[in-house]
Amino acid sequence: MTFDRMYHSVRLLLLRKPSKRAAYLKKHNILGSIGDHCKWGPWLLPLYPKLIRLGDNVHVHKTAKIVTHDMLNRFLKTREPEADFGFGEKLGCVELMDNVYISMNVTVMPDVRINKNCIISAGSVVTSDIPENSLASGIPAKPTGRFDMFVALRKMSRGQCLKVKNQKLEDALAEEAWERFTKRRDK
Repeated sequence: MTFDRMYHSVRLLLLRKPSKRAAYLKKHNILGSIGDHCKWGPWLLPLYPKLIRLGDNVHVHKTAKIVTHDMLNRFLKTREPEADFGFGEKLGCVELMDNVYISMNVTVMPDVRINKNCIISAGSVVTSDIPENSLASGIPAKPTGRFDMFVALRKMSRGQCLKVKNQKLEDALAEEAWERFTKRRDK
């Protein structure tokens, strides 16, 4: 790990809020570019952060991984020493366009663009471009729904959303949530 990458990773560890980490990345020009109203959850910087671009309103969960390189050429060279696979690492850019949400435990591989208005579901592995206005999930991630429909449904269910303070849920609110859950399942 280079000194700069280690230094900035330590600084990111000290910032509790993802919005403050995104502001730090933007202020110090660490990523290729970063738009407005972004949230960067990961505490450690990925290798080659200049190969990552974030549009406006991009949220990346703290357990998400954005990968900008692979080491397969070195592996292949040990298997076939006489073959020419190029240099040891293959680099690739990652672009997250406007209004993109990357959920927990998502891995975004090199040479991927996630277009505007997309949500990537938890645990997905993004190996190819995701079209605009998509919900994507799976390994490899594929479009499974539409962003605009998800937004409309979320607006309709806003009554089920609760304001929770310091991640403490009162017992009465938990009981109410279980009643709604049970009613939906018993239909």
